[in-house]
Amino acid sequence: GLAMLRADEADFAIGSFVTVPDDIVYESIWSYDPTLITPLDHPQTKINSPTIEQISEYGLILPPKHLATWRVIEAEFEKHGAKLNVALEAGGWEVIKRYVELGMGISIVTDVCLTDHDKVAKTPLLEYFPKRTYGIVVRRGKFLSPQSKQFINNIDAGFFERHAGSLASN
Repeated sequence: GLAMLRADEADFAIGSFVTVPDDIVYESIWSYDPTLITPLDHPQTKINSPTIEQISEYGLILPPKHLATWRVIEAEFEKHGAKLNVALEAGGWEVIKRYVELGMGISIVTDVCLTDHDKVAKTPLLEYFPKRTYGIVVRRGKFLSPQSKQFINNIDAGFFERHAGSLASN
């Protein structure tokens, strides 16, 4: 999404940032909890509040290494002196959840991707990881189409007032 914004291939995106680049306006709208997911019969399901050290005993299924999720998880493991044991890299939360269901490893995800239909055990990890926010992403100085402005206004009625100095007016 960020590459598309910078190439003028999109007016805006809905996304998440750990660090917001200088050329971007980001307004968080929704936030989600970090959650450990394991197979239903996994030993971790017997622990109410697993530690990073306990989690590190098992192979993690994570998104590709170049994504922010990997860096956030890796930093927390390093902070606790725990080895990041990556069993598998997988693209997309649905794939990760399926691999966890199949017993190929465990994962740390945000609960935005979880449903009542997933066959995984879910344990909150707010003690270690911050909530992850998602919101409106626009390039500074960008002229937006009327349709894009209306869509953003439907999501957040005050967005344009709060960011008037950062966006081009048209």
